[in-house]
Amino acid sequence: MTVYESLARWLNGLLAEGGDDGIPEGTEAVTDAGAIPSLAADFPGIGAVEAGLYGNPGDRSVDLLGGHVRRTEHRTWYVARRFGEFEDRRSNERFVEAVRNRIRRAALRGDMPGDGRRWRRIEVSGGMFPSSRSADGRRAVYQIPLRIEYVE
Repeated sequence: MTVYESLARWLNGLLAEGGDDGIPEGTEAVTDAGAIPSLAADFPGIGAVEAGLYGNPGDRSVDLLGGHVRRTEHRTWYVARRFGEFEDRRSNERFVEAVRNRIRRAALRGDMPGDGRRWRRIEVSGGMFPSSRSADGRRAVYQIPLRIEYVE
């Protein structure tokens, strides 16, 4: 399993958890490496969050004893949300704060992807913000920077 697949499944699992933090139980993030899909528009009612996960430059690796390598990578998770109304934007702020908190809590619990790598850290490494808007202003893509560290 690739790092991308592991991280995407882990993020999807975090979103699907129940809670009173503004993310409905069973929410799915449809994370596609090629594009941000329009699944929620095509299939209303499934509760999908449209998302894309991409790597960033500046990754580092350190050789360890026994042939192991510690890798530190930066990924950006792009999440499409409604943006047109004030209530949409306020809801988005609750959503991104809940995402940050869920990632932090999972990392503190040691709940990391179970793909055979020794995951050391997954964290939101910067501010989350709407990086682009649709031409009609009704949708925006939020950018969530992630820093991951693992040993393989």
